[in-house]
Amino acid sequence: MGNLTEISAGKGENIMRLKKIMWILGLTAALTFVGGCSGNTAEGDQQTQESEEGQEVTDTVPDEGAEAEPEAGADTSPDESAGQEGTVSEAPVRIYGTIQEVGEDTITVDNQSGNSYEGEIILTIDPESTLIVDGQTGLPLTLADIEGGSFEAYLGSIMTMSIPPQTVPYVVIANVPEDSGAPLYVVAAADAMLEDGVYTLEGTDGSTWEIPEDVDIQPFRTKNIVTVGDITEGRGCLIWQDDQGSVTKVVLFEN
Repeated sequence: MGNLTEISAGKGENIMRLKKIMWILGLTAALTFVGGCSGNTAEGDQQTQESEEGQEVTDTVPDEGAEAEPEAGADTSPDESAGQEGTVSEAPVRIYGTIQEVGEDTITVDNQSGNSYEGEIILTIDPESTLIVDGQTGLPLTLADIEGGSFEAYLGSIMTMSIPPQTVPYVVIANVPEDSGAPLYVVAAADAMLEDGVYTLEGTDGSTWEIPEDVDIQPFRTKNIVTVGDITEGRGCLIWQDDQGSVTKVVLFEN
């Protein structure tokens, strides 16, 4: 009996020891499993965070090919001054008709050209800036030399609002012959260019003139010797033509 009791007690201790070992192994396995899951979760969270951070960077980096959005309040209207080219000077306005009256410092005319103000205009003569020219000879005139008849005048952009309106002309051409007409006033948009014995002259009014190198050219109110090559940018002249439109005579004004 004593031996049987000892054997039974030994078996009980072995079972308890085995259970303890099993419990320890189970606990270890459980801890290992939990640790593995926790590690996977942390790694997954880290990957998710990295992915989100990468997405955030991608969203905030601008596309080099895309146009930037204008800032609030920025002026998005096109620049009207861009591409615009400067002009040499404003082209004078040509009018013509008949002279009605000559005063002490004015010429009252009937404008029949359709340009500027139609009908009666008072041309105020400024001795410092207005040139009065004989339409046949190209010589200077005074108001006392004008006898009426046809005229041509070249005006600036300033005119009074009075009736009749008044303006100060650049050039007045009087004593115009009825059969041949008046010369034309041209302001050079650029220097006259010589090629094959002919000068090409561009006017500020858009006209183009071919002037022979040996044309009859005279200075206005001086005795200087001038050539067509002296027609430089901004300089004015009178041009006479024949029935075929060829330039026959030029009177060159001072700068």
